[in-house]
Amino acid sequence: MKIIEYISYVMIPLLLIIILIVGERKKVHVYDLFIEGAAEGFSTIAKIFPTVLAVIIAINIFKISGAMDLFVKLVRPIISLFNVPGEVVPIGIMRSVSGGGALAVLSDVFKEYGPDSLVGRISSTIMGSSDTTLYVLAIYTSTIGIKKTKNALFIGLFCDLVAFLVAVWIWQAMV
Repeated sequence: MKIIEYISYVMIPLLLIIILIVGERKKVHVYDLFIEGAAEGFSTIAKIFPTVLAVIIAINIFKISGAMDLFVKLVRPIISLFNVPGEVVPIGIMRSVSGGGALAVLSDVFKEYGPDSLVGRISSTIMGSSDTTLYVLAIYTSTIGIKKTKNALFIGLFCDLVAFLVAVWIWQAMV
């Protein structure tokens, strides 16, 4: 394990040195390119900031208003037919919306049920097997200016649903 730890400490400085050496050999002004890229990064941030702010506000309103709890109560009779624990529904919803929000829900699940509980394992699998579909679509499409996202949204949310159901099915089968 000491070797892996040593390698992890050395990799980033080593990578930077390699980039500088290759840039020098190819007569590329690495620092100037870095500054240019950083400037482009600021313009990208300025473009996506309103979208990110809207997503964050919407997530907080959804959680604070009690809409998440209400939704879980409404779908509980349906999901119980498929033996889906109601405690994993919030992470299934939040994972499609926000990675940070899903991580907060996962943290709450771990505190309440533990990471090795069935709910903890299902939640962890959902976290690792699905994506922040709405967030990714909002950021990428607003950056590039794409307006027609209906098909991408449908496919992304469908894949998140499949990841959710497969996570539940796998862990239910293993117990």
